[in-house]
Amino acid sequence: MRYIVIYMKIKIPKRYKSIIYKIYVMLKDNKFDAYIVGGFVRDLFIGRDPKDLDIVVCTKKTDKDRQLSGINFAKNLAKRYKLREPIVFEKFGTARLLIDGEVVEFVMPRKEEYCDLNSRNPVTQLASLEEDALRRDFTINALFLRIIDLKVLDFTSRGLDDIKNKIIRVTNTSNAKIIFHQDPLRILRAIRQSLQLGFVIENDTYNAMRISFQRIRIVSHERIRDELNKILLEQAPSKAFVVMDRINLLTEILPEIARLKKIKLPFNLIDDAFVHTLEVLDRTKSILVLRMAALLHSVVEYGVCEKTENILERFKYSKKFIRKTISIIQNYACFKMCSGDLTDVAIHRFIKRCGEEFDLIMEFSKAYYGKDSNDKKFVKIKNRIDKIKLKNMLYSGVQLFSGNDLMKIFNKSTGKWIKDVKNQIEEMQIENPYLTKEEAIKALKISKNLL
Repeated sequence: MRYIVIYMKIKIPKRYKSIIYKIYVMLKDNKFDAYIVGGFVRDLFIGRDPKDLDIVVCTKKTDKDRQLSGINFAKNLAKRYKLREPIVFEKFGTARLLIDGEVVEFVMPRKEEYCDLNSRNPVTQLASLEEDALRRDFTINALFLRIIDLKVLDFTSRGLDDIKNKIIRVTNTSNAKIIFHQDPLRILRAIRQSLQLGFVIENDTYNAMRISFQRIRIVSHERIRDELNKILLEQAPSKAFVVMDRINLLTEILPEIARLKKIKLPFNLIDDAFVHTLEVLDRTKSILVLRMAALLHSVVEYGVCEKTENILERFKYSKKFIRKTISIIQNYACFKMCSGDLTDVAIHRFIKRCGEEFDLIMEFSKAYYGKDSNDKKFVKIKNRIDKIKLKNMLYSGVQLFSGNDLMKIFNKSTGKWIKDVKNQIEEMQIENPYLTKEEAIKALKISKNLL
């Protein structure tokens, strides 16, 4: 067991000070000991804004009391400070408590046993602090900060050094393969944390990831999706996808993206569609739906997958998210074809087609073109849209006729024709913002393609 006093180096963020002080007061008055654990401690050392405050609580009483140490401490804390009752998960010995606007989780020290080879869900048991630390994924996440005196316990003897040297390393390199075999989601976590923190994955850890990549098949698509979302929102997410590709993980979770490597671009003799996709991905703003559109836009464009929604549905994305992503991909393709005759009506049609995703589509189109010569096309269309905006002509004016009005005027029953007529009136309003009802009726009666 290694204790390192680093009190003077730790700065608790302001929003957590009152929470930790409340816990500190409780520790002084009760027979408990408590430690801040996991990524929160790591982030304190890195100077990163920490989140997810997890507390391991110990007591020297009977085993039964030790198993309930986290739960009992949370209940006592809630009672003392008149907080809402904690949410208790007795099976796992954990309790979740809202303190000063932050969710804090209290748990007993535990170890894990993986009994089912086809599941990453372990059976948890009461354990020592050291066993609790060694069950964790990486050394940098296995540090314990004792609340009563702010001493750090580094049970792996490498956590602090790995933070200093910016290294991602499993808690036990001699068992690296087993660690990833038991919970293969850790492979994605290693890649994600390497990207987030700018750390390098240690060799034994990397090799174990490469050997264990097929184990990702036992992880649910929802859990993989959550890790992918975090990766996509980071700066330069392409780095993570390159690592996934190198260890063959990409072929398991996103084979459609992996297959882009086989497609040479017609306008580029050097790069393939995979490289192009990653370049667009990095240029896109850190908005999840935009990043997802960037990741998937080439999949349909180059015929790797017939429908984007097949991929998104596989990962259980919401219908709204799928609709937005597809709208961006489809309409950016329409944007690419916009050139030459840029009439006000043509631009209006494009904007109407884009709907509420218009601004996102413009952002994605800008990222797609980048510094390419086609950027001139983007600037040209953008300038046309800006000019129309200045004239207040971008969107159609007040609706001249309701559906009932049109049925009375043309003595026709309800039907699809009403929508078509309204669309034609909107286009006439774009060309003539001061269009009167009489002028519209006259033009419609002359037109024979609708009536």
